[in-house]
Amino acid sequence: MNEKNLKKLDIFLLIFLPVFATAVSLLIKANFLISTLLFFGLPSLWLSYRTPHRISKTLLFSAIFSIPAGIIIDYIATLDGSWYVPTTIFPFRLLGVIPIEDLIWGFFLTYTIVIFYEHFLDKGKHELIDKKMKYFILPTILVLIIFFLLYFINQDLLRIKYAYLILGVVLILLPSITFLSFFPKLISKYTKTACYFFILAFMFELTGLQLNQWTFPGQNFIGWIEILGHRFPFEEFFFWFVMVAIAILSYFEFFDDTRN
Repeated sequence: MNEKNLKKLDIFLLIFLPVFATAVSLLIKANFLISTLLFFGLPSLWLSYRTPHRISKTLLFSAIFSIPAGIIIDYIATLDGSWYVPTTIFPFRLLGVIPIEDLIWGFFLTYTIVIFYEHFLDKGKHELIDKKMKYFILPTILVLIIFFLLYFINQDLLRIKYAYLILGVVLILLPSITFLSFFPKLISKYTKTACYFFILAFMFELTGLQLNQWTFPGQNFIGWIEILGHRFPFEEFFFWFVMVAIAILSYFEFFDDTRN
């Protein structure tokens, strides 16, 4: 198959797979893990097949970024009731709070966003571990150390009211705005990626709420949105639907030597 036909197949699959994931999840009443694999695992598998030379870099970044961030964000947000996963297939929750499914979801989310961007929009050359990636690893380790020190000293120090809003502004909104103010040429590429993942997030959200895969039990939100009978916080819409792809790509490009 020539490259032109492969591009058409790319577009077809990226439209078809979320519809397929929604239908199968609802049909079999899938759990959180299965839905994650359907919504994010399938497109990431195809895009990896199409962009094999970017797999190692994307895997490395996704693991370094998503696992520490997932532990810290999920613990703090869950304590405040920002969200809660009522059922886990695993026999334990990390730190007694975090379902393993959340970390798996965070990894696949990050990987799918980056490999999508790498396949369609980023034509630069990237080494597996460059100088700036090393600078990413060290602060990540330091932040984790601080988090665990606070956890073992006094867990109440990690109870933050309006955690979703604060974490979203500090870790998603401000880094994205700051990075793109220095590299405005990337806004177009980021917007194209964000548009696709807005749709994917919308479908995943409504499917997950329909199947009770997660809830929003807290009260510390700035507002609520209701769509098709499902209610979720405004923070969920803005940070997860709109901003998450832009933020992840900002971190990815910041800790990478090439700018396009």
